[in-house]
Amino acid sequence: MLGTIVIIVVLALVVRAAWRFLDTYWFRPKKLEKILRKQGLTGNPYRFFFGDARETGKMFKESYSKPIGITDDIAPRVIPFVTKTLRTYGEKSFIWVGPKPVVFIFDLEAMKVILNKYVLFQKSFKESNPIFKRLVGGLLVYEGEQWSQNRKKLNPAFHLDKLKELVNTMQKQGQETLDEWSSMMPKDGSPLVVDVYPYLKVYTGCVVSHTLFSTPPTPLVKRTFTIISELTHISNQAQPFTIPGEKYFLKKYRRANEIEDELTATFTGMIEERLKKRKVGERKGEPDLFDLVVDELEELDSNDKNARAAAVYEIIQQCKLFYVAGHETTANLITWTIVMLSYHKEWQTRAREEVFQVLGDRQNITADDLANLKYVTMIVNETLRLFPPAVELTRVVEEETTLGDLVLPKGSMVMMPVVLLHRDPKIWGDDAMEFRPDRFAEGVLKAANGHSAFLPFGWGVRTCIGANLATMEAKSFIALFLRNFSFELSPKYAHAPMVTLLMQPQYDVPVVMRKL
Repeated sequence: MLGTIVIIVVLALVVRAAWRFLDTYWFRPKKLEKILRKQGLTGNPYRFFFGDARETGKMFKESYSKPIGITDDIAPRVIPFVTKTLRTYGEKSFIWVGPKPVVFIFDLEAMKVILNKYVLFQKSFKESNPIFKRLVGGLLVYEGEQWSQNRKKLNPAFHLDKLKELVNTMQKQGQETLDEWSSMMPKDGSPLVVDVYPYLKVYTGCVVSHTLFSTPPTPLVKRTFTIISELTHISNQAQPFTIPGEKYFLKKYRRANEIEDELTATFTGMIEERLKKRKVGERKGEPDLFDLVVDELEELDSNDKNARAAAVYEIIQQCKLFYVAGHETTANLITWTIVMLSYHKEWQTRAREEVFQVLGDRQNITADDLANLKYVTMIVNETLRLFPPAVELTRVVEEETTLGDLVLPKGSMVMMPVVLLHRDPKIWGDDAMEFRPDRFAEGVLKAANGHSAFLPFGWGVRTCIGANLATMEAKSFIALFLRNFSFELSPKYAHAPMVTLLMQPQYDVPVVMRKL
């Protein structure tokens, strides 16, 4: 009798699991596809389990197999399957990320609705592969009231007046990088050729370390930069959705687990050290970002181990967020800016003349100086337009909703291809594909012909909290670089933008420098 009951229970569980699997990977996607096609949307028919993933992976592999010209459109390289779909089906179309249909959104008013109604349209990280989820956390993935409370708590650390105090740190760290390059100059007076990208990652990492911990980066912190970059690379190799059981037998998951354990140990040690310093009164002055995220830990009952473990986990997620976003985003922005100025030498000349005019012989750079560097500001904005950190913004539709003339079913997704929006001639003019910083001479809105179409850091209430920090940091380094060196791209440079978590160079970025 007992054996019969066990068999019945096991069969029931198997049937239930089988039904859930089929519903997730066949019946529900086919239902969503039917709803979208009835509204005139077109795209590939749903293919069981994988959707468009296999073709997407194949196209990425092909597009990343060779570099492109520096003036070529980067969209076919960084979003190859998206560009192919749009050529085939037009803007009113969709693609499949595993069993999820993703509808393209190009209407600017619809984008505003999506980016402002962040409860209805939530970020897609929960739909991502498990390795990618290890990279993002904290404020970046919070929704609703949790996001609102955390944003308010962290805002003081990113207030413009607070950031102005960091300009001296940005200059100091940037000058250390330039001094190192100066020391590497050949004695015979010939130019120096150096891959700038690794140095820029160290520079931005140092600034993030100071912002977060109010301290120069230790070897342990520098190690953290390295393994977070490795985790970013591993996440890019994973499927955009989970294959059941893959985490138990794939090597990349084992390495991701090792990195996760090391990051947890590192940040936990930093948390305990900070709490110890606060307890004995060693922490003085204005609280830094780390103080803001550990505040709630001190308020917890020390005997409540579960609550404490949960709070520590959230702090670690916040730390990872600011290391990834603050470290990688700005390093990429400065790198692409140097690439553009190396190629468009007339803009390098204009910007350098402005830097000498504004700064004169003064060694110290102030926040007011950065504000007065109009050419540098225009150049950084134009770089962000052509090389946005995120090439697209994707959201999950949490409830059935009407968006313009579309009815979006719950469980579908929407994608706003930023890299295409930033190159749309209807918005930016016939020269949208060209590097032309003077389009920003009268501000962002004028540059986009009155449209709110400049989205390098998102838009509206969910604009990246670190946007001002990133642009200020980039302007500070570029100003120093222009004052110290003239530069051009090495003949060995291969132009190859690629997307991991953010858009970055696939290969080295060798730059030929001459000391001024």
